[in-house]
Formats: sequence, C-alpha cells, structure tokens
Amino acid sequence: MPRSLGVLAAGLALIARPPVRLIAQSPAERAAVEQLRDSLAGVRDSVALRRLEAATIEVAKRSRDDPMIHLRLGFIAYRLGEVAAKSHLDDAAGEFEWAAELRPDWPYPHYGDGLAELALGEHSSMAIENLKQMLGKDYLTKAALAFGRAVRADPSFAQATIDLASTALRQRVQPRLDVALTAVRRAATSPAGREPGVQLARGRVEREAGDADSAVAAFQAYLAVGGDSGLGLLELARTQYHAHRRADGWRSYLAGARAADAGALALYREELSWIATLAELAAFDGLTDGAARARWLAQFWTRRDVAEGRELGERLAEHYRRWFHVMESFRLVSRHRHYDITERYRSTQSEIDDRGIVYLRHGEPDKRAGFAADGVEPNETWLYRRPDGDLIFHFVARNDVQDYKLVESLTDALSTGFSGALAAQGRPGLDGLTSGLYASRAEINPVYARLGNTLGAGRWVLAGERELGQRSIAVGTITDSYRQEFAVELEPVTSEFVVGAADTAGGQVLHIVFALPAQRLTPVRDTAAGGVVYPLWFRVYVSDLADSLVTRLDTSRVFAAREPVRGGSYLTGQLALPVPAGVYRYRLVVAEAGAASGAVVARDSVAVAPLDGRRFAVSDLVVGRQGAGLAWSRARDTVWVDPLAQIPAGAATELYYEVYGLAAGTPYHTVVRLEPVGGRSLFGALRRLFGGRRAPIRLAFDAAADGVVTRVHRTIDLRDVPRGEYYLRVELTDPGTGTASVRERRFVVVGR
Repeated sequence: MPRSLGVLAAGLALIARPPVRLIAQSPAERAAVEQLRDSLAGVRDSVALRRLEAATIEVAKRSRDDPMIHLRLGFIAYRLGEVAAKSHLDDAAGEFEWAAELRPDWPYPHYGDGLAELALGEHSSMAIENLKQMLGKDYLTKAALAFGRAVRADPSFAQATIDLASTALRQRVQPRLDVALTAVRRAATSPAGREPGVQLARGRVEREAGDADSAVAAFQAYLAVGGDSGLGLLELARTQYHAHRRADGWRSYLAGARAADAGALALYREELSWIATLAELAAFDGLTDGAARARWLAQFWTRRDVAEGRELGERLAEHYRRWFHVMESFRLVSRHRHYDITERYRSTQSEIDDRGIVYLRHGEPDKRAGFAADGVEPNETWLYRRPDGDLIFHFVARNDVQDYKLVESLTDALSTGFSGALAAQGRPGLDGLTSGLYASRAEINPVYARLGNTLGAGRWVLAGERELGQRSIAVGTITDSYRQEFAVELEPVTSEFVVGAADTAGGQVLHIVFALPAQRLTPVRDTAAGGVVYPLWFRVYVSDLADSLVTRLDTSRVFAAREPVRGGSYLTGQLALPVPAGVYRYRLVVAEAGAASGAVVARDSVAVAPLDGRRFAVSDLVVGRQGAGLAWSRARDTVWVDPLAQIPAGAATELYYEVYGLAAGTPYHTVVRLEPVGGRSLFGALRRLFGGRRAPIRLAFDAAADGVVTRVHRTIDLRDVPRGEYYLRVELTDPGTGTASVRERRFVVVGR
C-alpha cells in the first residue's frame, strides 16, 4: 500500500470511534495523537492529506464537541501548511483553539497552537515585525504563550517545555523568560526531567536569566541523563565562561571538541565562522579525529593569544564575552534582511546585524559617534585605532532602527540614499545637514573635521573618505583582534640580538634589551629601604611566523633607587630566552604592577642561526660603550650593551660578536664597514678603528679562531665620525667554503 494511502487508512481508523469525554487527556489519546503526527510527518502528498482532511471534517460534523477530532484536524492542516500552502496554518490554529476551548486542561491543543504560530512565522517586513514584537502580537510571543499553557496543563509534557524554552530564547523583544524559567524548573523535577532535551532547555534558559550556577547544574544533569556529550560540554563551557570560570571553560570546551558528533560539531564550526579565515575553516573541516580537532582548536585560540601578547586562554574567554554581549545587544528582530545599493557588505547569516559581526571580530571600539536629524537614517560610526592604519566602520539602519548594515561612506547615511551620496560628491558646497553629519565625526578622523567645515569638498577628499571605508570593511570583516591597551603607554626602546648559549650544551639565546623612559614610570616609596622601587612584570612570547608558540618567559623585576629617576633618564634591562634555530617573531609585554601603565612590542622577523659549533656561523653584533648602559657578564668577561644604541660623538664603542665552527688556529677573514643610513660608506672617516694612534686602520683583516667558539671584542674609535645614524656591518668569510656571513647593527652618534 502506498505511504499516503496507509496514512489515510490509519487516520480514518483513529477517528472512527464515538466521542469520549474524559476529565483529563488519557495516555491512549496522547498515543493516538502522536501516532497521527508520526504518520503525517512522512507524507508529502498533498492530495492524500486533503482526502484525509475531508474525511475527518465529515466526522467532525457529527461530533463537533469532540476535542480529539479538532486536534486531528489541526495536525492535518498543520502538515498541509508545511507541504502545500501556508494558508492551511491558519486553519490549523483555528482547530487547535477550538480544541482548547473544549478542553483547556489538555496540553495538546495549546501545544499544537504554539506549533502553528511558529510555522506562520515572522513578517517579511522588519519594521512591522519589530512593532508587533513590541505590542506582543508577533508569532514568537503567541507561540510562547501557547506552549506555556501546554506546560501548565501538564508539566511532564517534555516537548512542550523544550519548545517553550526554545521560543523564549529566540525572542528579541520582551522575551517570555519568566514563563519559560518556571516551566523548565517544574519540568526538571517531574518525570520529564529524565528527558535530556528538558535539561538542555533548562540550562539555556537559566543562563539567559543570569543564573550561571543553576545553568551549570542543568547541563551536568543533561550529560548525566544521556545527553550528547559534545553538545553538553560545549554549553557547559559557554556557561563557565559566562560565569568567569575561565580554566573550567577551557577544559570543557576542548573536552566537548574531542567528543563532538555531527550536531555538536556544527555548533563548534559556527562559532569559528564568526572570526576564522576561509583557510582556517577549511583546515577545521578536514579534521576527522576528535583528539586532533581539540588540538587544532587549542592552537587556533592560542595563536591569537600569542599574536597579541595575551595570557594563554584569554582570547577564547574574550570571544565568549563578546558573543554574549552581541546576542544581547545586536540580534536581529527579523531574519528578512533587505539591502540598499550602498550596503555593499552582504552577510550570509541572519542572527545579528553588522555591528555584531564587527564586534565579534574586534571587540569594543575605541570611539563611537552618531548623528540624529531629519533627513539622516539612524547611524553609527566605530573607530578602531591600529598602528598599520585605523579601521573606521559606518553602520546605517535604513528604514528600520533594528538592522544596522555596513556602508562605505558616511554620506550613505543620508535618507536620499545613493543619489544623495552622489550629490554630496558633486555639489560645490555642503548643505547644513551634510556638514553637520561630517562634523559629528570630527573626533573619529581629521578628514571629517575638514569636510564638515569646508565650503567646497573636493571630489578627491570625498573619494578618499569612501576608500577608507572600503578598506576598513575589506580588512575588518576577514580579520580579528584583541589588542592590549594601557592607560599610560610606557613607550619602551627595545632591540634584540642572538648569541650562543654560555654552557657547553650549545644552542642559541635570544636577548631582548629594553630602556623605559623614567617620566612614564610611577615610583613606589620603599619605607624599609628608604628609597623608591619600580615593580615591573614582563611577558615574552617567541613564535613561528604562523604565531605557534615556541617558547615563553614570564617574570617580574623590581628596580630600586634612592630617589625617583629623573626625566630624560631610563630604566634598562635585559631578558634572555633559549631558542632553536629558525625564523621567528616575538611579542614583549611590559607593565607596571596593576597593569595601568604598559606597552606591547612586536617584532615580526628574527633570524636565529644555528650556533652549535658544527658549522661556520656568526652571532649577532652587540654594540655598547664601556662604563655606560648594561654590563653583561659573558664567559668570565664583560660585554657592554647600549639599550638606546646612542654613542656620544668622539667616543669609542665596544663591539662584540661570536664565531662558531672553526678549529683552533684556523684563519678567517673579516671586513668592517661603517655606513650612514641612506648614504655612502665612511671608509675615510674610520681612523684609529681598533685603537691605534698612528696610521689609519686596515678595514679588512685576518684573525685566528680560538676553537669551536671564538668570542671577539673590538674597540671602535668614533672620534672623527660626525653625528648621525649609522650601520656597523661586519662580514666574515668561511675559510673552508668562501661563504660570507654579514651581520649589522644600527646606532646613532649623538652630541655630547
């Protein structure tokens, strides 16, 4: 028998009985309704459904007061609305309401009414849907009320409780969380609490209502009664982050990734899609093993911590902070988005507006601005300050205040739309409205102050403003950031060099040298010692060029002085980390105690040669001045390091470097050059280069190696070198292969 005919026969058999009036809906009646729903779910033949509906109507004519008949008609019409025409959903709602009038104490009439309201759905006009939600006349409010009545009729009706919770969580205006919260709590203590879906719904509603501890308990109960472990652990992680329990959240997040099946995996991927690049999403999609997936996710978030110098695990915690904020502040009222020609960025999702997309990627903007006036659509501009160029985003809610979309230019906020933007570029002078719009962004970027006050904005200025918006959208919607900011920037002067390890085990050590301006530091009075101290903490991340962590250093230093260090002076120091050979980048974070003052220093290319003595190699150059700067103890010797790289005119500088891989006594060739930055070599100016007072020094010379490592000290007299910026270059030639290795150091000759 065909599937449709089988359903028809089953449906007729279910209604071919005399009307029965019971005090409560019996288990048999519930089973009959569920059997019909299950049968209808597999039918796509609208003709068979209409025949079943017609036969049931004939029965209803003889039993108008039988609530079961109206329930059946309601679910048949509901299925017709799914497979045929949406108009049948109104018929379904009418039948469910009729059944509810006959038996208001039955849960199924109310439940069916809720399903019909959900299926009728939101209005295609966002403005109308927004108004309906404010008035409580929208489909979500109606559905939530209907599900609520079903749950009140029977708290053990698990699916009604689950659908009530889901509906309440989807509401953007005046959500019925109070109704849902009461329902899920009652259901959790009833037999329905053994249903995993009830505990899952309870956890989500408890979290939305702000009770993190109860939400955690609900998700743990969900796992205990057999819920999907990947989904339960992900929801648990979200809740733990919401409650600022970062370590617990990290563990639950990765544990859920290891256990995730297809359903939970889709949620993990959806979260990634808010900030991941297309290449990163493709890499995630290619993982088939849970353990590998968890490792990949840990690296994904850790790389972002390393790139910004953040504490490990901090970026994922920030992601969830942003996520909860966005879902509260930037969710769309309606999924139906309509685009104007000026709205060039087109999002593929319908959950949040474009402000939420930018916020998830970059967090709280450094500055916001808006302008309200007749003739201007609701608008916002967000500024993110960046060393490589500020990002400026313009958002406009055209025709509705709830859907802010990205536009390229501030003129796109004009109510005249695209034609108004073109007119603003073409007219010889600005009208008061456009001028005021520009003036409102004067603190965002200087270009707007100029545009707001000009009598005739040149097309090139307006075109540049639009290009800035285009670049911001292009960059800002495919990247993400979490920059560290401090109330006071310490503005350190830093440099780095790589030399060999001091012990016989070999290897390389990266040294980072810093100088902190005294006027930007806050002295702390040390009453015990009778002076002042400057407590500082440092973090160094060394990573490969893809930001995968190689090594790290976290340390504190306390600098002591008799009196506060005077302006113009510096606190100097040196940090050292063993590193393998390769090419790296590093992030240095330095901050005063309490982190009110600090700085982040980024270096994106540090080459580390293998200094193990197995082959010819040369360390970096170290330049300093005897008796000034840092005195670094090295192999029972002292190496002078100048953190500021400034040598007074007429003084001598100390040069240090290391040569590796030559047998004792082996001669090697050295050439030394001093060249002004951007100019020609100063061979003639290098008198008494290595000391001597008589004849000019040779710039090329041979020396003999001390053994596996040769530590070279040279004194360079800069007596005849004028003030300016220079490169000191040292070229050494491998006697075995003739291969040259060149190292250089930049410094400044300053007046005394």
